[in-house]
Amino acid sequence: MKKIIFLLAAGFVVSGCTDAKLQERAALDTVMQVHEKVMGEDEQLMKNKLLLDSMAKHDTTAILKDSVMLYLSQVTNADSSMADWMHKFEPDMTGKLPEERMIYLHTQKKLISKIDTEVNSALNTSDKFLKKMKMK
Repeated sequence: MKKIIFLLAAGFVVSGCTDAKLQERAALDTVMQVHEKVMGEDEQLMKNKLLLDSMAKHDTTAILKDSVMLYLSQVTNADSSMADWMHKFEPDMTGKLPEERMIYLHTQKKLISKIDTEVNSALNTSDKFLKKMKMK
């Protein structure tokens, strides 16, 4: 719900700006706000990854090991998605037309929002599993 409100507010800010530079700045700010939110969750993601990795290395039943590997995979994939996005993101758009910059920023907003969802899902499911296993 908060994400929807945030995205709507960001949309109003972007659409309400009349100057192309202000629109571009607002779009970049929106992308960076989502990025900062995801980065704030990175520490918990790494903690869960370490706990799950530790569980995977110990002798456990096959069913438990399958569950551990599933959650470890989700956490690892979410972390990798964020790292890939950060590696590819290029905030310097010198030489691009204003329309190209806006298209790029809107595309990046969609990508980082998708990663935010992926990170939240990985954290929620792995947190529940780790609490159930009394690892938290």
